Amino acid sequence: MPKPNSIRILVVDDESSILTLYRETLQPRSKPNPFDLTLCGQAEEALETFRTAVEQEKPFAVAFLDLRMPPGPDGIWLAERIRALDPYTEIVMVTGYSDTSTTPDKIASRVPPTDKLLYLQKPFHNLEIQHFAASLSTKWLGERELRKIRNDLEGRIEKRTIELIKLNELLKKDIARRERAESELQSTLVKLRSAMGGVVQAMALTVERRDPYTAGHQRRVSDLARGVAAEMGLPGHQIDGIRMAGLIHDLGKICVPAEILSKPGQLTEIEHTLIKDHPQVGYEILKEIEFPWPVARIVLQHHERIDGSGYPAGLAGDEIIIEAKTLAVADVVEAMASHRPYRPTLGREVALEEITQNQGTLYEPDVVDACVKLLTEKNFRFRP
Repeated sequence: MPKPNSIRILVVDDESSILTLYRETLQPRSKPNPFDLTLCGQAEEALETFRTAVEQEKPFAVAFLDLRMPPGPDGIWLAERIRALDPYTEIVMVTGYSDTSTTPDKIASRVPPTDKLLYLQKPFHNLEIQHFAASLSTKWLGERELRKIRNDLEGRIEKRTIELIKLNELLKKDIARRERAESELQSTLVKLRSAMGGVVQAMALTVERRDPYTAGHQRRVSDLARGVAAEMGLPGHQIDGIRMAGLIHDLGKICVPAEILSKPGQLTEIEHTLIKDHPQVGYEILKEIEFPWPVARIVLQHHERIDGSGYPAGLAGDEIIIEAKTLAVADVVEAMASHRPYRPTLGREVALEEITQNQGTLYEPDVVDACVKLLTEKNFRFRP
């Protein structure tokens, strides 16, 4: 039986010595651990175990699958069926140095999505197992919590939408009360916008409570980006969208372990990759929410650069919307002007030097000009 509040991990390998290594690494007797480990020697046995877990609503967070398990089906066969039963399980395909017949591209084509499919090469060290188990289970827990948040947000917005539809029906039925009904409609829209603003604030606080070092970062970026947008003369509707996106532009960091966000030293490649995923994660959370602005796209593109060197998609030039270009400059300036766990503040002058030296290369020239004018001539100051 799974232990209370434990994270379930499935290991499938036809070599008993490898299974023993997993057990000794993930369930050491010398200290308590958060993992509930299930070991299987063949794919068919593992599939039945996995199916039972899904039926009992006790899902596995991570599955380590050996690629070759003679005489039965291989790990890809099992991965396809696991993905069909539970699309959220993080899968690690374990391969040997001599196994060159199946490339990662071929595996990924059969077992999408690629962001939930990693690879581990034999022979491996027990520290690699520990890192994979800890990082992926944390990611799995974060995504599960995010799905709950998104479902709650969608429910609230759907409820408000239904109210607006009902109000519109009243307008059609009673033309004589048109003026009053229109007034009520505007009132409801104001309330909806206020409610949406409250939800956005709650989402922003969720990120900041996990990472005290960047508490207030999103709000300060939002303030600066709004000021820059106004200085550029953008329409009020676009300015509102930039402000709203700025408040939650780092929402995707909720999937990054807190110890990585506040790590004072150099990040590993895997840790850096997890952090670089945050624009895409934020977009996935926000894309189904019907904001009156392109909030999801702004969040997705706020680390893109106009020369194509940014991420996650390497967009360039006009492929990046102006709202995201504005937010990108504000994000860089605020980050450099503020304290971080891995360094003290670099100061406003260094931040201005960064954006001016890379004007037209990394950053949109009009945005940089407006930002420099706001900071130097109009003495913009961040709120504490």
